[in-house]
Amino acid sequence: MLLALIPALLAAGAATAQAEPRFCAPKRPARDFGFSRLPPVREVPVDGQLPFARPNVSVYEGGPLGRVATERGSFGYGFSEENFGGTVRLDWTVTMQMWLLGRSGKPLQEVDSETLQIGELDAAEQPYISVETRSRRGFYRADIQFADKTGARLGAYSAYVKVARPFWKARLRLDRRVYRPGQRVFSRPENLGTRTMTYGEDFTVQRRRGGRWAAAPELTPNGWLLWLGVGGPGSTGICSATQVPADEAPGRYRIVKPVTELIPRGPDLARRLVAPFRIAG
Repeated sequence: MLLALIPALLAAGAATAQAEPRFCAPKRPARDFGFSRLPPVREVPVDGQLPFARPNVSVYEGGPLGRVATERGSFGYGFSEENFGGTVRLDWTVTMQMWLLGRSGKPLQEVDSETLQIGELDAAEQPYISVETRSRRGFYRADIQFADKTGARLGAYSAYVKVARPFWKARLRLDRRVYRPGQRVFSRPENLGTRTMTYGEDFTVQRRRGGRWAAAPELTPNGWLLWLGVGGPGSTGICSATQVPADEAPGRYRIVKPVTELIPRGPDLARRLVAPFRIAG
């Protein structure tokens, strides 16, 4: 279900990013979790196009682990024939290993391995290979190698994953703190914890009046886009926006956005993120 929503989710994010690319398309994650301190590795290209593969063959990262998990999990890659142009002959041998890393980022122990043979590939069947971490907290490295039918290596790539303690921490970021009438207010949820967050387009705007917060319906959009956002650990979410009316009164305002933990862990799963701002005269 979640995978089926990804194309619409990305399209909504791309449309907003075109409106405000510097804020809505950040180059860095909301939280790094220490990955930048590890030795650099050659990762599978973001577009999934391998230099030794045909243009219509791509590899994509998948699996429930992602890059940060709170327990033992899997990390792997799937293979697809994207143009629906019929069967493609590959004759690949794909192997993967998962390594437990030490403090310096060097492998201490191999904890899992797997081999996959891909003869023919078509759009109707997408083979998948994955390896598992242990439940032990720390950094791991997943290595993947490709060889042809003669055994000659075609390419090799790696990716880091981490098993960390479970905790919830999230915030709602604004593109600025002070706005003027006529300007747009952009907001985005950011997941700073290790538990996965879900959210939608909906939010409300409130104004501080008489010592209390009251609804500001003129700043709360009337309709919502029908998409579901899923934010893994360290991720920046899709932007939402609202227009400040030309005659809006100066004062203190805030955006209130409901979010939810993806996996039930107790009765208090529904949360709200709050971001204050001012409208200047």
